[in-house]
Parts: sequence; structure tokens; C-alpha cells
Amino acid sequence: MTTASWSLRPAIAADRDFLFELHRLTMRPYVEATWSWDDAEQERIFDESFNPSEQQVIEVDGEAAGVLVVAESDDELWLALIELEPRWQGAGIGTEIVTSLMRRGAETNRSVALRVLRTNTPARALYERLGFVVFRETDVRVYLRVDPPG
Repeated sequence: MTTASWSLRPAIAADRDFLFELHRLTMRPYVEATWSWDDAEQERIFDESFNPSEQQVIEVDGEAAGVLVVAESDDELWLALIELEPRWQGAGIGTEIVTSLMRRGAETNRSVALRVLRTNTPARALYERLGFVVFRETDVRVYLRVDPPG
């Protein structure tokens, strides 16, 4: 499905500016529709949680194009964050990354779970198309999960 070649590499502190701009590009419309968007406040929140040791940069054809954060426990893979530059959205890369995580969950008998802002209907539609089901909802977020087969 994808014509571009993607890979993951560990994030480093020098990726900070790229990752914040990526967040602004990918999430601003959904954050704005949910709360509001204030650049200074968003940057402060971003910097408080920025931890490159927990992040992987998604590279497409050798160029930084996104970010992935997965937290693992004994019974779950938590897809904490996936953001792809708009020019790579719809190319199948996000689908490939999520399905590879689902395969890993199935192989290790773990669920894969995540949350999306209610306003981010394109992401929710993608996850539901891949087989994720809603297991919890709040005023602003929807939590989805896919369990391992069996």
C-alpha cells in the first residue's frame, strides 16, 4: 500500500523543535476545537512532557516525518502518541505502524489501547477500521482497544 519506506529511530534532544512543530501541524485543529490553542501554553505543556528517551522518530525515506510513543506493560501496549506530518497522512504509513503494533500485541498476548480527542474523527475512524473498539469515553476523549485473538 505504501510507496515510501519508513523506519523508526530513537528521538534525541535535538529533535525537540521538529517534534513541537509536528504537534502544532497535526494536533492544532483538534486541540483548538476542544479547548483552544495558545502557542505559549502549548509549548510549555509540550516541554514539560518532552522526554526523547521515550519517543521514536518516524522517518520516511530517511527524513523525519513523525513521532511514535508506545508504553508497554505485561498485558497491554499503550499507543500513547502517533503523529505524522500531513504530507504523509493517508499514505498508509500510520496504518502500517499501528498494524505492526497490533501484530506485536497478538504475538505477546497483549491488548493494544489508545486514546483520541473526540474532535479527531479521522484518527478514530482509522482505528475503528483497523478493529479497535471503544471501551471508555469522557467529555473530550475516546479510549479504544483491540484485544489479542483468542
